[in-house]
Amino acid sequence: MKFRYFCLILAVSLLAFGCQKSVKISQDKVQISPDKAENSEAEKQENTEVAEPENSNVNTNQAVNTNQAKPAPAEPEAPKFLNYPVLFASQAPFANWDALHEEACEEAAMIMAVKYFKKEPLSAHIMEQGILNLVKWEEENGYRVDLTAAEASTILEKYFDQKSELTYDVSAEKIKQELLKGNLILAPAAGRQLGNPNFKGQGPIYHMLVIRGYDETTGEFITNDPGTRKGEGYRYKYQILLAAVHDWDHELGQDGMTDEEMEQGRKALVIVNK
Repeated sequence: MKFRYFCLILAVSLLAFGCQKSVKISQDKVQISPDKAENSEAEKQENTEVAEPENSNVNTNQAVNTNQAKPAPAEPEAPKFLNYPVLFASQAPFANWDALHEEACEEAAMIMAVKYFKKEPLSAHIMEQGILNLVKWEEENGYRVDLTAAEASTILEKYFDQKSELTYDVSAEKIKQELLKGNLILAPAAGRQLGNPNFKGQGPIYHMLVIRGYDETTGEFITNDPGTRKGEGYRYKYQILLAAVHDWDHELGQDGMTDEEMEQGRKALVIVNK
């Protein structure tokens, strides 16, 4: 009986000793675990830092740049030379420089521009008949011998059914811009300021011509000047033509117009639209 109790006590003691050893081993493991955990976290962080791409900033910038608006394409450079094939006939197509034809520059300029846009032929006979018909219509509708730029624009619309507009922006750039759009320009001018050597005598006090092109290399406007039989494609330097541009003033011209009075006329142009 005593031997049985002894065996039982011994078994319990051995069991208790084994549990304590197990607990101690577990505690040792627990004591070691924090170091391993720290190393593990350090390794994980190190791995994370290595895994991060070196050019991450570049990629971000590239992503932003792709969302930015692209720059607008540069506008094409304007040509240095432009010259429309506007048919020509002078205001005195049969060299009859009587009172009517001496004052017919406005009518001749309008006819040349209209024939160009309507793609119609022009000859001395067609110009002569066109001037006579137009002058008759003007007289019937209360127009005077000389026409202002505004009146010429109105006649283009009413008589010829041709679109036009008036501008007071008289500059080389404005004229070139309109020509590049395919338009023509009617320029009213103090005729004697033009200095055309082909004019009779000193030239007309008031004049009107067609600007059909330009030449940047020489700094010249290319015109059809109806005031001379040599007026087809006649060239005027930019500064000379621009300085000569002056509109007719009916009030100043009531009792005859002097050169000084003509030069007081407002600067204006008629844009004849394509």
